[in-house]
Amino acid sequence: MPTERSTVLTWRSMHLADDAVRRVLDQRLTAEAGCSLLEHDLLAWLAAQPQRRLQMLTLADLLGVTRGGLTRIVDRLVERGWLDRDRPASNRREVYAVLTPDGHHAIEHARAVYLSALRQTLGAHLNKTELNELARITDKLLRALADHDLPCQPQPLR
Repeated sequence: MPTERSTVLTWRSMHLADDAVRRVLDQRLTAEAGCSLLEHDLLAWLAAQPQRRLQMLTLADLLGVTRGGLTRIVDRLVERGWLDRDRPASNRREVYAVLTPDGHHAIEHARAVYLSALRQTLGAHLNKTELNELARITDKLLRALADHDLPCQPQPLR
């Protein structure tokens, strides 16, 4: 059984590493793709859907943002022409975010920047064996947390 100290130090390292990689991703995406990491993640979730659309409430949950926060993000992406909003005539209370062709082009470019940044962070400091081991460990943790009904939503593969 791990000690309290080792558990806390492991969490601290995971948290700080996640924060550092997120900062690099956000900076690179902003500079090179014209979108934030959060905007990239929203576009990636939509691009992963067969109809390239998701209900706004679902997107807010997936991204871990409030409804109001999501509305502001979607407003920015609608202004750029990357998203449209859709309200089905059958239920005007439902609102969907829909990826436009320009949005699809934007996520393809952003994905290339994203992957390059990951290669320069994780890939530059961990070898293939270490990356596979880290993936195995984090997948195990995610599965265990999901089994305990904790709100844990893994991001789509990018």
